Amino acid sequence: MGRIKVDVEQKMSFVVGNREAYLAMLRQELEDATRVQIREDSEVEYESEPVAEPYQTFPVRGKEDMVIKQGHDLTCGMRCLQNIYGAHIVTREEMDKQAKILEEKESIFTDNVEPKYDPKLGDYSVEVLQSVLENKGKWSQRIDIHKIPSDYFVPVVKQNPTFVGYIVALPGHYVVIKYNQETYKCMDSLKGIATRLIDERTLLKRRGGRVFCSQDSDDTRPVVALLAIGGSPFVEYSLLHSSWSQSPPTPEKFTLEINNVLRPMRNIRSTKDKEVLGWYNKWKTARVPPSEKTMRHLTTCVHSRTNTSCTIIIKKADEQAVIRCSSAEGLINELLQMQWISKGDDFYLQMDSSGIVDEHENELDLQAEGSLQDFGIDDGSVITLNSSAPSLSANIGGFYTFECRIKGTCIGQQHNAYSVRDNDGKVHIVYKKCIETIKR
Repeated sequence: MGRIKVDVEQKMSFVVGNREAYLAMLRQELEDATRVQIREDSEVEYESEPVAEPYQTFPVRGKEDMVIKQGHDLTCGMRCLQNIYGAHIVTREEMDKQAKILEEKESIFTDNVEPKYDPKLGDYSVEVLQSVLENKGKWSQRIDIHKIPSDYFVPVVKQNPTFVGYIVALPGHYVVIKYNQETYKCMDSLKGIATRLIDERTLLKRRGGRVFCSQDSDDTRPVVALLAIGGSPFVEYSLLHSSWSQSPPTPEKFTLEINNVLRPMRNIRSTKDKEVLGWYNKWKTARVPPSEKTMRHLTTCVHSRTNTSCTIIIKKADEQAVIRCSSAEGLINELLQMQWISKGDDFYLQMDSSGIVDEHENELDLQAEGSLQDFGIDDGSVITLNSSAPSLSANIGGFYTFECRIKGTCIGQQHNAYSVRDNDGKVHIVYKKCIETIKR
């Protein structure tokens, strides 16, 4: 068993209900046990002679995996590392030392240091597991199981030739899904639980709104969070995540185009940016992570290859044009080539008399990135191009819907209104009955 705690941001920590009672029970068991059961060298002997367990009764090729089991403790996190790479990868002393280092670093910034381990039982946080892996030259990648279905991330993650498996966070426990020669095996360090052979077609699928390691009827522990483990950065998955859209292509198409974008010889000739070109030259011989700028370039390339092209009607004064493109960048580039817009002049794009923005309120301008769908643009959409900001005047007697967005510092409050100073120093009086939402 191990420490699991979950955070609204995407940090992989987990909270276990009634954890204190469980820790107290284990401590009592340790105190009541004989000296032979708790002496330090017993753990070393246990690690050097791991217990072998078959992974169900399926016919398999080759030698069965030796599964290292935990005793009366909470060392499932450490056992995960050992069951992936072998007992030699880390010792209990190393785990404890790394946990103390992380606690000391955290104490520099806060007085409320969250414990990273339990000196008697283990109970290592995921930060300790990741830190130990990093010290050993390994890489871990958080998988967004709530955003991306396994049909997409499973085939993309294994494109990393150094990928060895997943560390899976279950409620109150960690297990390993080990990958080798197209085979996935779920290995559990708890005694009495056999290793489970999982078909890739049923791996990490949703069932009843939650994700499970397999679709077996007796697999009832939902996955809380997921880490992919390997010996090099997971560039393929990073590209999948950064280029994900609400209307993705098929998993096969997505995987194919990610691989195409990452082929140096296919892309070097068409790449003019020196920084991106330099990364491609390094990528020929080593799996090095791309810089932020290079990742943006790669993401744009994947977008242009995977997003479905749309036919868009653009209107400008008395002129009209039809543009076919597949991304926000593609649309802007078409308008630049037509000389309907230029980098030195302001322009405004509207659809249905409203400005065009994505879910993060980013406007469709020269810096726009993402799919057309991200901006609410579909096949056949009609967009109006204006060279000046749209008029905000209203005629007396006309019926209108007034929409506005005010960002700034709240400097006063009355019984029916707020006073808000915006970034230009202007003070706005905002009546409470007109407010739909307030965001921090």
